[in-house]
Amino acid sequence: MSDPREVGVTNLGPVPEGMTFLAATKALTLKHRINPSHQSRRLTVCETSREIWRIADEIGGVRGDDLKALAAASFHYGKCMLHRMEQLKRIVDGLK
Repeated sequence: MSDPREVGVTNLGPVPEGMTFLAATKALTLKHRINPSHQSRRLTVCETSREIWRIADEIGGVRGDDLKALAAASFHYGKCMLHRMEQLKRIVDGLK
C-alpha cells in the first residue's frame, strides 16, 4: 500500500480497482505535455521519456501508442517532481 503522504508529490495515487496501469495512465489529464521533438541532450528523466516516445513513434501501431502514453505520463511525473524539488530547495535555502 502506498503512503498517502506521497499522493500529489511523487504519485497520483493508486490504480483504481478494475483498471490496468495502462488504462489508468491513459485516463489521466496531464498538466505537463511532452514535446518529443525537443532534445535537451542531457541525461534526465524527461529526456529519457522523450527518447522513449521517439522510439515508440518508430514502432507505431497500438503498442507504440501505449508506449507514448506511458512516456507522456513519465514526463509529467518527472516535471511534477522537478517542481517539487525546486520548491523544497527554495524552502531550505530560506532557512540558511
